[in-house]
Amino acid sequence: MSSSQQAWMGAAASTLPTLSQSIESNTLLAATMRAMHVIAPLSLADSSWDNVGLLVEAPEPRKNAPNVSVAIDLTTQVVDEILGFDVGVAVVYHPIIFRGLKSLTMADSQQRSLLRLIQAGVSVYCPHTSLDAAAGGMNDWLASFATADPKIEREEIDASKWKSIAPATPSKAKEPGHETAGMGRVVELNEPQTIDEVAARLKRVLGDSGKKPLGDVVQIARAAKHSGASPAPINTVAVCAGSGGSVFRAAKADLYVTGELSHHELLAFTQNGSSVILLNHTNTERPYLPVLATRLEALLEKAGSPCSVYVSVADRDPLEAA
Repeated sequence: MSSSQQAWMGAAASTLPTLSQSIESNTLLAATMRAMHVIAPLSLADSSWDNVGLLVEAPEPRKNAPNVSVAIDLTTQVVDEILGFDVGVAVVYHPIIFRGLKSLTMADSQQRSLLRLIQAGVSVYCPHTSLDAAAGGMNDWLASFATADPKIEREEIDASKWKSIAPATPSKAKEPGHETAGMGRVVELNEPQTIDEVAARLKRVLGDSGKKPLGDVVQIARAAKHSGASPAPINTVAVCAGSGGSVFRAAKADLYVTGELSHHELLAFTQNGSSVILLNHTNTERPYLPVLATRLEALLEKAGSPCSVYVSVADRDPLEAA
């Protein structure tokens, strides 16, 4: 086991959360929540707007369902998939409950999904921005494959081409093993790269992670200095999984890589001398799921709750190339 693996698997026991009696009685749920606390403590999330943690606690845990599923979005198709397998806990990156619910009816697709899972005995845990901010989490991984050619499934963060890396906004929370946590990442490269090199790497890595090539959704907005016959080199790269507009306000870089920005945010960056690569929102998030599944499975086994952690096949970006 590598030193970085030991770091994220070895958080001090005293930092693990105290769980309610009802959660403790659901062995799989309790073990999953403790493992996710090691991977991405909820204190790292942006609590000013986000909704993270245990969002659905099944009152009667599903019988003969000892395994876990991971996905980005809890769509109807993902729920169908969960109920077709022996899954008792779903770890879903985006929170299915975001604002206050005034009702729970079968007329609304999201509410229907919640009711179906509750009826079946499946609990739902959502890490969202805690996983963005965590050391070794989604943004460290995105920075790694954007600049250094790692394999999608690998757990190691490849820092071989970095002079330095830091969060765009450091986390105020202090958690063992997550001293470098924060929103977004800014990488200073050992050697300059070109935008086309970064874009080609993103196309290749994202294409390898899915069922079809994603090259058509890799879009570039070039600053004037990065265009023409002799484009300026890229020495710094800022990344943010999902939507990077607010995070990037605290980061200065030659190149920004994220899922989506508004038209006016794009113009502001390019007019001020920085270029942007956009990949569509969840294409910056979904390829991390195999890494999360591997880590979660290892921690559950270490805790004496061995199970399979499935990566959802039904989970996919709603946009595709025409």
